[in-house]
Amino acid sequence: MNDRTKFIGGSDISAILGISPWKSAVDLWLDKTTPPRDDSSSAPKRRGQRLEPYIRDMIASEHGLTITAANQRYVDPEVPYFACEIDAECVQAVAHPIENIEIKTVHPFKARDWGEVDTDALPIHYVAQAQWGLGVTGRSVCRVFALIGDDLRPYVVERDDETIEALRTKADEFWQRYVLPKLRPPLDFAHSLVQDTLRRLYPGTDGSTVEATAMHEHWRAVLQTATEARDRYDGVIDGARAHIMAEMGNAAFLKFTDGKAFRRKQTTRKGYTVEPTSYMDLRLVNLKEKE
Repeated sequence: MNDRTKFIGGSDISAILGISPWKSAVDLWLDKTTPPRDDSSSAPKRRGQRLEPYIRDMIASEHGLTITAANQRYVDPEVPYFACEIDAECVQAVAHPIENIEIKTVHPFKARDWGEVDTDALPIHYVAQAQWGLGVTGRSVCRVFALIGDDLRPYVVERDDETIEALRTKADEFWQRYVLPKLRPPLDFAHSLVQDTLRRLYPGTDGSTVEATAMHEHWRAVLQTATEARDRYDGVIDGARAHIMAEMGNAAFLKFTDGKAFRRKQTTRKGYTVEPTSYMDLRLVNLKEKE
């Protein structure tokens, strides 16, 4: 179960659906078809792992749940490449059914994504993960606890067989169509992390030249038009800001009838040194400039 190339887990399903904020379907495909990357040293992952025992104690003491197990891994009884890892398991009282628990540590800036407690008003990618775990374990309830600052918020996701079946269908299609034959899924060019995905797919250059097609001409024109529009609007923004600041003179505030105001304030920013970095640069050049 440690080799995540061998199965689809709860943290994978949102990428397959295209709703993951951390990876696209192509990223997931790379994770399944190439040597695994060690992400255990990432700061958020380390922080979450350190806090889990503390949060489990909070769940037991503040919510009266009996924790029966932690970090349990399950393989689906029907599909051997479906699996999940449950952060914890609990029972409310003796002879009650076992319930899954998912634990999340949430940055305060993301608190607005979490709705009313004791409901399933949590980010959709976590709902998908909870339903996936219910599908694999065969249970009826997943309790999700989100630690936001010092506030431990409880949520409840109840089993939805229709949703679970849809998730399993999508996961099986991904596995059979892309993972087993090692056939890359289509790129989602609108995904916020598409540039990171491209860096993984094409980490270097081989010095070769590709002849442009009509499609390439189209995207060159789109890029040029968008760049020019951005530059024009940047100029409009700078000009409007300059007009406002000129009218304010030395005033600190420019008050409007709706109660809002522009504020002028002297701000000093500390200097800093940019650390060396590597990235893939794309720009239009004359071919004779090609290096």
